[in-house]
Amino acid sequence: LNALNKRSLVKTQGGASILVPILYAKNTTFKAYSGDEVLDTQGMNGLTMAQCPFTNYGGTIVLIGPDMRKNAGQGKLRDYVKVKTMQAMMSGRDKLATDLHASTQTTGSVTCLPVLVNATSTVHDINSTTFSWWQAQTTSSGSFAGRGLTDMRAMRDTILDASGQDGAEPDYCLTTAAVKQYYEASQVPAYRYGPTNIPDAGHSALKFSGTDVESDPNCASGVMYMLSLKELEFNVHSELNWNVGKFIEPAQQDVFIAKVLWMGNLVVKNRRSQGKITSITA
Repeated sequence: LNALNKRSLVKTQGGASILVPILYAKNTTFKAYSGDEVLDTQGMNGLTMAQCPFTNYGGTIVLIGPDMRKNAGQGKLRDYVKVKTMQAMMSGRDKLATDLHASTQTTGSVTCLPVLVNATSTVHDINSTTFSWWQAQTTSSGSFAGRGLTDMRAMRDTILDASGQDGAEPDYCLTTAAVKQYYEASQVPAYRYGPTNIPDAGHSALKFSGTDVESDPNCASGVMYMLSLKELEFNVHSELNWNVGKFIEPAQQDVFIAKVLWMGNLVVKNRRSQGKITSITA
């Protein structure tokens, strides 16, 4: 979720749904010619429109009257409200991050990576079984010690070959903590000494072919995603990005309640540029 917010965020003004133009085939009119030879003027297709619904996430901040009065001292009430708001924001983002890794796509939830990055599902109203150009790259692996790096290299090159355009190479690897540790252990074991001569047997950051390798606790066991964040759009409504509404006092409760709302979805522009390696073990 942090990576999407930093590198794929697109703010949108709204609409009935999120529309993204998709290029799926070449313009075949090009050829070598000489003199006044006639060029091919045949109309070309190869362009379609992906349609993705907006999803909505919401929760509430509840300020309890007795607690507010207990914190009525100088600055205490402000701190109380600040902590309750921070709790709501963190919880909302955590729910969104969890749903990004849901094993199946549920109606009303954000587009989940396990469905977005496969070769069989319908995504954004385009059936990948019918249209092979809308299939992500997937492969089953095994022991990381025996074949992990080989499979990673093969997936990288498969994505490069299949994506069909410049700049669609994978630029973000996402996996579990265990698989990340397998990858770290596969690097040449060595102590590195800095200016203070303190040995460091670990890596503060990991990369593969220039691509960041990070872990997410919500990622399914044994899975590594190779994503092209340039080909993903994390569409967020400009007026509903974890916005906190007004605090309202219900007639029959000693509380003040405010809504916290988010609206958007994860959209893929080139599904062939996304990859997934599964069944990774030690």
